[in-house]
Amino acid sequence: MAKIPALSFFGKTRELLYLQSYIRINDNTSALIENCRQIYECTEVCVRLLTGRFEIEIWGSGLTLSSFSENSVMVRGMIEQVRLVSRSSRRTENDSGKY
Repeated sequence: MAKIPALSFFGKTRELLYLQSYIRINDNTSALIENCRQIYECTEVCVRLLTGRFEIEIWGSGLTLSSFSENSVMVRGMIEQVRLVSRSSRRTENDSGKY
């Protein structure tokens, strides 16, 4: 008998309601991040954004935010690195050693 894959209700709901984050990178000069919840840090070399499940770090030079509307952010400048950090693993690392 074939095994039927389990469907996650919350996973499908997240997809249908467009709650997942999307990143569109144009060359190394701009990035559009959709479904961003918070701008955590913004300097000329690092932009950190919080989404539902990830912290997105964009590293480069001359970075600026050109717009923040409808939960989307446009980052412009010379982009050198994009890093995704799971927010759940970040909490685990920060809570280690606490009782």
